[in-house]
Amino acid sequence: MPSIDPSNVKLGVGHTDTTGVDKEALIAQFEQFNNLEASEWAKKILERPYLGRRAVSVIISGAGLAGITTAILLSQKVDNLTLTVLDRNSKVGGVWATNEYPGVRCDVPSHSYQLTFDPKTDWQSAYAFGKDIQAYWQSRVEKHGLADKFRLNHSIKEAKWDEPTHQWHVRVEHNGKEEVLKSDFFISSSGSLQTAKFPVQPGFESFKGPKFHPVNWPKDLNLKGKRVALLGNGATGVQILPELIKQGAAHVDHYVKRGAWIGHTLFGVKAPGYVDYTQEEINAIQSSEEYHKYRSSLDSKLHGKYEATLFGTPGYKAGIKELLALMYLRVGENDELFEKVVPHFTPGPRRLLPAPGYLEALALPNVDYYKGDIERFTENGIVFDGEERPVDVIISSTGYVRGNGYGATPNYEIIGSDGYTLRTHFSPLESKKGYSLSYLGVSAPGFPNFFYTLSVNSYLYCGTPPITVEQQSSYIAKVIRKAQFEDIASIDPKEKPSESFSRRIWELSQASSITKGGIGGYFTEIDRNGDTRVRISWPGTISHAISVLREPRWEDFNYQYLNPDDRFGYWGNGKTWIDDHPGDKTFYLSKPGSVKVRNLHEGWISLPRDGPPEMVPLGVDIRA
Repeated sequence: MPSIDPSNVKLGVGHTDTTGVDKEALIAQFEQFNNLEASEWAKKILERPYLGRRAVSVIISGAGLAGITTAILLSQKVDNLTLTVLDRNSKVGGVWATNEYPGVRCDVPSHSYQLTFDPKTDWQSAYAFGKDIQAYWQSRVEKHGLADKFRLNHSIKEAKWDEPTHQWHVRVEHNGKEEVLKSDFFISSSGSLQTAKFPVQPGFESFKGPKFHPVNWPKDLNLKGKRVALLGNGATGVQILPELIKQGAAHVDHYVKRGAWIGHTLFGVKAPGYVDYTQEEINAIQSSEEYHKYRSSLDSKLHGKYEATLFGTPGYKAGIKELLALMYLRVGENDELFEKVVPHFTPGPRRLLPAPGYLEALALPNVDYYKGDIERFTENGIVFDGEERPVDVIISSTGYVRGNGYGATPNYEIIGSDGYTLRTHFSPLESKKGYSLSYLGVSAPGFPNFFYTLSVNSYLYCGTPPITVEQQSSYIAKVIRKAQFEDIASIDPKEKPSESFSRRIWELSQASSITKGGIGGYFTEIDRNGDTRVRISWPGTISHAISVLREPRWEDFNYQYLNPDDRFGYWGNGKTWIDDHPGDKTFYLSKPGSVKVRNLHEGWISLPRDGPPEMVPLGVDIRA
């Protein structure tokens, strides 16, 4: 049977042939056809631009995990986009680029601490070291062709919303010179670990020996035979202590303000322990099918802890018992030391720390553990409990500046409508509401065309940072696409819906273990009424957040239009670009079997104002 030529298929066959007719003579016979001049409106309509998304610009602050993930997703999900990523550091990677202290590694399993759609499958350790994580994120910037979008060694001094132009004016310093960059949208992905915090007790500057924060670890530091003071038992301090012993420190005085809860892993016994993978194990998951099974199994084990984080539930009580048993064994069943290291507060207010080797190090004869407040520093050491203890080196693992909006916002001011700053907005005692008012953990009322990732009420229970940012970035992309398509000049969440979201946060705060214990911290804030509120967490599980963020509630936003008197002005000339240009005018047709009926005509249409449209069905990236 002869094949059918799809370009012909008898098109035009079977019609009356009019080629031999003098058509001009025919039309001249009729007076009613003498005046067929186009109306002024026909000209006006056809002179308008095509229906499609106008060009927009986006500036992202921060080139760490969140900024890179957001840049990759927006570059693929938003048409007509000019993208710029600013970072004050000399290389991408955020904390994994700046922290090079001994033993720095992630406490989230390697295979879950990466992009869901573009993983590295040959991690050598269950928990990757900092340099390997930085290399991964650097490679993804290059792989997705975004290196030229990143402007490193650029320190943002201020980001200010300019109402007349409906743009963000971002003042940046580079090589000692300042310039102002302008963008339609501004996204803060700077993270919370920005400004190193040092001891507040007197005399720290007078100490004559080396003293530094781990983020500034000296490259030529030799600790062999030295007496070292390690201040702090946060996520960094507990990693450093075992390394000091390995590096040959003669003695370590470990000063902590309070005890810390130490666990098997951040995700409990279901997650892998701190082990290296054999080459055989790495090879076993290299096929895409096998890797997907492995990744799915791993992520499933990290979920399911929501109820156990609510104070007093059976799961929460069982968790305390497990932590106590683990800590007792790891201090060598030393009753005196065990009593000292167990915190006086219940688990929740501070981050659970896996800390392999930390408790074991505390039991060593050349490590002394001092719990309480340092009195002061001297030229030669530290005064604690009335006694001066000489040391050669002080490592101030005392965290980062937080509170009063710091940590929740970058180390520069973000100024929204009416001169109101995000730092004030996220400083409960100074804010308009008396608490940090967020909208869905991605934006805030009064800050048009502004979004943030991994900050106030952003973090997903049992989820990992990459999947969290992927959800947030996808949501942000939808909002930007709507603004592009409908000629919306600015968009920001209304106050009432933000208050409704905040009600969920208040309710969670009453139940969560995070708010109990009476010690405060980065996870919480004290509002103007004196109540402790959850500051960091999303009020539900990861599947809960994925479901909520999938479809924006467009009724929750304030809109300002480029043409406020004509909301449908963006309809343009009644055509899209493809109507007047060669290309696939049947982009809406799907190959049989390529899309499930339940997904048919869902997804979104890639429709730049000056290019052809493409259907992007749910779950399918036709541009990959």
